[in-house]
Amino acid sequence: MSVSLAGVIGAAVGLYMGWLDWKILKGMLQAAETKNRQAGGDGGAAARYRALWSALIFGVPVIGFPVIGYLAGSMLAG
Repeated sequence: MSVSLAGVIGAAVGLYMGWLDWKILKGMLQAAETKNRQAGGDGGAAARYRALWSALIFGVPVIGFPVIGYLAGSMLAG
């Protein structure tokens, strides 16, 4: 199986976009938890399911975007 340069470039762009998305979503999760704690709560669903949310927030963008980028790059440029 040969690896196309366009696919590798697409995967690199997808990895960068996934990293940015991960940072944004991680900040939103922390903000939701902090907001709930400041309002007198226990952190809400963000705190209760923190491990699950963190795994999903990391896994989907950082692993999924490079795969999609590779496939798109190799299909569009050959």
